[in-house]
Amino acid sequence: MVHTAESINNLNATQLRELTLSLISQIQQKENEESKLDLILAAQQKELSAKQEEYEALKAEHSELMSTLTDNDKELLYRQVKIDQLTFELATLKRLKFAAKSEKYTDGQRRLFDESLEIDFAAIQAKLDVIAPNRPKVNQEDKQVPKRVALPANLPRVKVLHEPDSTVCTNAGCGCNLFRFGEDVTEKLDYVPGTFTVEEHVRGKWACRACSTVTQAPVPAQIIDKGLPTAALLAYVLISKYADHIPLYRLESIFKRARYAIPRSTLARWVGSCGVHLQPIVDALKGAVLRNGVLHADETPIQVLSPGDKKTKRGYIWAYTPSKFEDLKAVIYDFCPSRAGSHALEFLQDWSGTLVVDQYAGYKGVFRTGVKPAACWAHARRKFEELFVSSKSPIAEDALKFIGEIYRLERMLADCDQETRLSVRLEQIKPYVLDLFDWMKVQRQKVTDGTAIAKALDYSLKCEVELKAFLGNGQVPIDNNHVENTIRPIALGRKNFLFLGSEQSGTSSAAVMSLINSAKMNGLDPLKYMTDVLTRLPTHPNSRIEELFPHNWQPLQN
Repeated sequence: MVHTAESINNLNATQLRELTLSLISQIQQKENEESKLDLILAAQQKELSAKQEEYEALKAEHSELMSTLTDNDKELLYRQVKIDQLTFELATLKRLKFAAKSEKYTDGQRRLFDESLEIDFAAIQAKLDVIAPNRPKVNQEDKQVPKRVALPANLPRVKVLHEPDSTVCTNAGCGCNLFRFGEDVTEKLDYVPGTFTVEEHVRGKWACRACSTVTQAPVPAQIIDKGLPTAALLAYVLISKYADHIPLYRLESIFKRARYAIPRSTLARWVGSCGVHLQPIVDALKGAVLRNGVLHADETPIQVLSPGDKKTKRGYIWAYTPSKFEDLKAVIYDFCPSRAGSHALEFLQDWSGTLVVDQYAGYKGVFRTGVKPAACWAHARRKFEELFVSSKSPIAEDALKFIGEIYRLERMLADCDQETRLSVRLEQIKPYVLDLFDWMKVQRQKVTDGTAIAKALDYSLKCEVELKAFLGNGQVPIDNNHVENTIRPIALGRKNFLFLGSEQSGTSSAAVMSLINSAKMNGLDPLKYMTDVLTRLPTHPNSRIEELFPHNWQPLQN
């Protein structure tokens, strides 16, 4: 009930007292409720503070657990690499001990076997150094490390001076001129084909008389820390093995004639270490290759030692390169232990575009992801050529004439832009292609199943859509010859070094060959390119690694 001033004046004393007591009771009730609310708010605030502390504690515990997890991952990776190294070494020793009588090696084969092992051991140690640089070297406790023999005094010397950028003391408040009181000399073995020289890296020692500060230029960073070879010598060894296909035991003889014999085991360790250090460039170059819309792919077998099985097994090197009509000139070799299509699927898992391949079924998994297939006309032509050479088949001869006319028109478009090439293909080449397939379908009805001519016709008819793919895209080439040309150096190499030491050796070799052959595709001297890359790589920032790609490479200005 609401009381106005007039109604209050009309109340008697008893009613006024009751009203006053009622108001006081209401006020006290309100105050009690506010007190309870304050207590509840304080309790909630205290609970919130406790939860905040608990959250901070959990957050700190989470950070500590994540740090521990990262350390454990590194430890597991280190242990796994170590286990792989020891397993490989044990299998190799068993092979050498128990299989020598049953499997006779020629002297050349045993030398190749030895150098392959050394390359693998060096590559594994280089990986361990990256994972855990402060850990002791593999077998360092047991293995007697050979002492470096002094370089012969009769080799020519070339002095390379390293002095501080400034000969003024940089200590705060000093600024005095430094004086030279000595020097350190480090010798590096260099090689110009046919001639060894020794680079004497002289690092002068400078001191301040006022504050006794010593200043000296730092030791230049090297691919092989504290190693003997210059970048030029390492590059020469890589080019000799992977571009000139010279086995290391032959290179050992060549160096011996140049007045300084380098054991092939040492050369092998250099090769293995370089392969690991060059891998980041190849990984980044792979990303550049996969940014192209048209790629070639092909694969070739190579023998890999399998010491535990007392024999060699067949591995494969897969080659991927952009279309010859793309701006990028590069090839990526991917060593895989088998020819399974899963390897191509893994390499191209994030890529979409048109893939030019032969009719190997292993690529079907890639095409199921949405990649468009394009077949190789050179393979289709080869079937008819083989038939014509063996039997002078008139059907094969007519097919060769059809395909020859298609190639004649295509050669005229080599220097055209994409739009022009596509337009001419649709206007002039497409009619020949359609007529050829109509003709082949008619001929196929006339020949008996299972005959050589039936197989040649079936090869083309089964991939009719894929063979016509180049007609709808000016960037798609007519055949897969571009990538097959990049396979030839591998075929030449395996004739000389016969086999790879292990899967690790295959990965390292693929990395080196990727850079060497990409450099050749861009018209570079691979020796100059590799020398410069090995010189710059130890201090080159990863954020600018694309500067070391063969198609981007510019030599440093002296």
